[in-house]
Order: sequence, then C-alpha cells, then structure tokens
Amino acid sequence: MNYKYKFCIWLVDSLLNNKRSMTFKKIQEKWKDSSFNPNGEVLTLRSFYRYKQDAQSLFNVDILCDKKNGSTYWIDASTEFHENKPMQWLMNGLRISNIQAACKDSSKIILEPAPVGIQRLQAIIEAIEDKNTLNITYKSHYGEPKEHQFIPVFIRLFKQRWYVIGQDIELEQPITFALERICELSHQEEARELSENLVDILDPETYFADCYGIIRKHNPIKIQFRAFWPQNLYLKDLPIHESQILIDETENHSDFEIYVRPTYDLKQELLWNRDKLAVLAPESFRQDMIAILEATLKGYQTGDSYAVNE
Repeated sequence: MNYKYKFCIWLVDSLLNNKRSMTFKKIQEKWKDSSFNPNGEVLTLRSFYRYKQDAQSLFNVDILCDKKNGSTYWIDASTEFHENKPMQWLMNGLRISNIQAACKDSSKIILEPAPVGIQRLQAIIEAIEDKNTLNITYKSHYGEPKEHQFIPVFIRLFKQRWYVIGQDIELEQPITFALERICELSHQEEARELSENLVDILDPETYFADCYGIIRKHNPIKIQFRAFWPQNLYLKDLPIHESQILIDETENHSDFEIYVRPTYDLKQELLWNRDKLAVLAPESFRQDMIAILEATLKGYQTGDSYAVNE
C-alpha cells in the first residue's frame, strides 16, 4: 500500500475513532512515530493538505479546521461513517492490507477465507447502477442449470457468501442467487423496471426485516430461548438477532426473546449452540426443534437421513 493511502487510513482512524482534534504539529509528530509509517517519513504541510482532501473523498467524511482553537483538525461528528457498512468494510480492508505489509511473517496473521463468488460482484454492481437486466445461468444444489432473466436490486453478504436479490422477469417474483452458484452471467443493455407490485417489496432496507439470514419465509414470531452459562455471556455480547432482548436471568442461565421468521437458517443457528441453548416458546417451534434433534439422534444411531418438515 502506498504512502498516501496509509496516511489517509491513519488520519481518519486517529481523528474519528479516537474522537479528538489535533493540530497539524501534533498530527506530524504522531505520524512520524506511527506503525503505518515504519520509515519515519516526515509529513509536510503541503502533503497534509493534499492527503486530507484524498481522505475526505475516499472515506466520505468532512475533516474540518477550527482556526479559533489553535487550528485544530477534527472530523464532523454528523457524518454517517459508523453507520455506513460498505465504508467500514473498505476501512477494515485497507487496515488489513497495511498490517500484512508491515508484518514480516505473514503466518502470524490467520484469516478466514475470503467470501466466495466475489469475482461476480463488480459486474452485478454495475448492472444495479446502470439498471441493466442480467442473463444468469444458475446451478442450484437441487437440479440442473437453469437460465434466468433477472433484474438485480441489491446484494447481501451472509455467512461468508455473497447473494444478489432481485426480480425473476419470467416468474415476476423476488428471487435470490448465491454468487458462487452462478455459472454464466451477461448484461442486457436495455433497462427494465421492476414490476409495480414488487417495488415496495424489494426494498433493501426492509426486504430482510425480521429475518435471521438469507431465507425470507414464514411470518415473524416471538421466540423465547434459554442460554446456559457460559454461552449466555457470549450471546449477550453477540446477539443472535438484532431484536434480541433479555427477559430473565439467574446465575446459571439467561432467557432471551427474539422476533424473527422461524426459518431453516435460524434453526441451524440455534442448534449451533448445542446443549447450551433450549427453546422455551412458542410450543410449536419448540416441538420443531425437538423433531430435528430426534432426527439427528436417529441419523447418528443408524447412519441414515431422516426428513424433517421445515
């Protein structure tokens, strides 16, 4: 990573994340000793002004100067940087790139594999921006490859997989494609509008409301579950769903409630907690979970798969 980008990341991190203001002299001193600047290069005022403009453009923030307070620089707190998830991804990606460059032994940094299907991402984003239709050949795990004419609306990352969500033109209904299952993809130059009845449904802000993951089925319900120590502590730090609230607690367990669609991927997540989590209510959902556990036990005992109604 070149000098300019290293400084831009460092400057935004220093001013924004530490919620403070600094004079140019203080910025100059701290940059000289920063791990982002291993050679200790001196920052000139001219370079600072130029790089400050680059940082504002790159991260969509406003770096202001308070001349009445000793010409201190600060980032406008009204900016939506922390709520902008793509910008946070960009910042984290640049941080990781710098860390890897600074670390002589790359084996000291252990990362998860990068999300699959990302090579399709740029073409899909361009189609969304240009409002172009896509021709997609898609191979699900349940049949032969099938061609679709598709209007892409938005993309989502979940559990290390990229998805694109939009309208299947022939079926006139919402559809979700996992990017790694796309065999072929091409643009149609003509723009197509969403069907009128799908405009409000395919809203990126609300489409997955009350969903745990990528499946949008069933009506949302209130689900209560008990997490036993020490798993309850982890679920306090990292809730299963954004609607999660604590409803009761003892020394040995915590009871939580979520409002969510009771989908396959939610059941997988609850089961991931093994014997440290038990569903309490509603009774119908609790019985669904018991049926899955009984089928799992039979599978271990016999080596056969047992279907459970999802």
